[in-house]
Amino acid sequence: MSSKRKWDQEAPDGDGAGPAAKAAKQEDSKSASEAAAAAAAIAAKIAAQFAGGGKDLHDGEFTFDIDINECRNRYLLTKGDTQKQIHDETGATVVNKGTWVPDRTKASDRDPPLYLHISAHTKEQLDNAIAKVNELIAMDLGSLTEDKSNQQRTRRKWPEEKLNVGLESMRTFNVRAKVVGPSGLFVKYIQQETSTRVQIKGQGSGFVEQETGRESDEPMHIHITGPEEQQVARAKFLTEDLLDKVREEHAKAKAVMQQQQMELHQAQMAYAYAGNYAVRCTSFA
Repeated sequence: MSSKRKWDQEAPDGDGAGPAAKAAKQEDSKSASEAAAAAAAIAAKIAAQFAGGGKDLHDGEFTFDIDINECRNRYLLTKGDTQKQIHDETGATVVNKGTWVPDRTKASDRDPPLYLHISAHTKEQLDNAIAKVNELIAMDLGSLTEDKSNQQRTRRKWPEEKLNVGLESMRTFNVRAKVVGPSGLFVKYIQQETSTRVQIKGQGSGFVEQETGRESDEPMHIHITGPEEQQVARAKFLTEDLLDKVREEHAKAKAVMQQQQMELHQAQMAYAYAGNYAVRCTSFA
């Protein structure tokens, strides 16, 4: 795939290009400048939101937040198509805020649990949007079926993939944090690009299994599920690419730590040798 991903580094520019290549480079430079300006505008907007107590610059006069962190239908509610439909029907804007967390106690004011932020220019628009969201929250998606013999309920099983992370956290390298990215950015990116569910599970993941109320005993891994095989395959490709990047950073961090440990050991040996030498000199005196 040639599309650029969130965790990619910018490649250095080459020298000695011909006129056509230089023209292309100038065009790329222009695009990069425009992208940088857009990024700066977004950063300024976010900063203004924090400075203004969370008020979005594009908010209408009427706003309302609905917590959906524990909502069963949260995946439907956070889809762009669903939120566009609400906007088309009511005129209100619905956006995702916060981050889904399995354990609400681990959330903070800066990184709150997942919720929907609704903004409207009139009270009527706001009330209609709230009613629509509540309707979707209460909707039975019909994914469960039960026969007359009262057999155990079954759910249509989505295609899935499980990728082992295969890395151990170090004092200077938190594996889970590196995989999910700042505020979960990398995982969110994969989910948005592929319309799949991407979760980090296993030991050290912080993911609490509903059946046991604790982390799985399996090693840390990334679990991918989605409605279609091609969506899961695309998410797997992006996840493998992300893990390759994390493993490169882990190897560099490990090499630095080993070097520091070696230098510390050498310093300790030198100190011990100097102490022993001083004791011998004192005994001879």
